[in-house]
Amino acid sequence: MKVDDLLDDLSDLLEDSKELPVVNKTMVDKAQIADIIDEIKANLPAETRQAKAIVADRAKIISDAKKEAEAIISVAEKKRNDMLENNELIVQARQEAERIVAEAETTAKKVKNAANNYVDGLLERTETALAANLEDFRKKRQIILQAKKKPGSQRTQPEEPTEE
Repeated sequence: MKVDDLLDDLSDLLEDSKELPVVNKTMVDKAQIADIIDEIKANLPAETRQAKAIVADRAKIISDAKKEAEAIISVAEKKRNDMLENNELIVQARQEAERIVAEAETTAKKVKNAANNYVDGLLERTETALAANLEDFRKKRQIILQAKKKPGSQRTQPEEPTEE
């Protein structure tokens, strides 16, 4: 279950809870809330793992692009060396080899840039989603804390420090 869905469940649980009019409190099922919070904690690391996987994919894409570029350059250099052995084609061989090397370097740069742009977009979307989930989680937690602090409550519980 996604963190968003779990937070919605938590909010629904609060909304559906019975109110005690005399003491101005709301009764909630502590076990259900604890279960939902445990699921949220379990799902947040999954989203973190997803972000790490995206970064790992970026590194693999860049590594593959470098290997491909090196292979192209190696082929180009071999071709250039073979052509240099023929004295009558020396000038042509140098030009062709330089063109191939330049083309390989250009291709490698384009692949690397495209990979970086793609991964950056994925990371940006993941970061935005994680930030939204965290903000929503904080708001809903604040609602719970405020519900605990309502005037007229007979029992107050110590506030837990918030992480920011």
